[in-house]
Amino acid sequence: MGNLGGYQTITKTVKSLGGPKKATTILVVGSYAVLRCVEAGGKKAVKAVTAARVARNTPCATKDKIFAVASDGEDGSGLRLSAGDEYRVMECDGDAIQIEVLGAADNPYFVSSEFLRSVSDFPADDTDSTNDR
Repeated sequence: MGNLGGYQTITKTVKSLGGPKKATTILVVGSYAVLRCVEAGGKKAVKAVTAARVARNTPCATKDKIFAVASDGEDGSGLRLSAGDEYRVMECDGDAIQIEVLGAADNPYFVSSEFLRSVSDFPADDTDSTNDR
């Protein structure tokens, strides 16, 4: 019985499924269902990766713009801005903003957009409402 083990297993399985026609039908339908599930999962994964890539590559709308400070404020990590100061946005990533305070020696600073809105005319982020969905 040396090389008949696999053949015997297949024969028993096909007989237990009701014969070759039923076994073939089960195999084809089962394979189709598995492939459709894999396809659906693959499409979701591609959409998620594409959305993440677009979000990551979205340029900062306020990059290189200069804003004037309207009121005094301190961000809690040592940055103190006074009315009349000006800062330039160097980069942004979500709520984290990298700024250069014009005329300051300890540049750059990392601050939240909320802090910048509280002391200057920094614009509100339009993408906040779409991320909550």
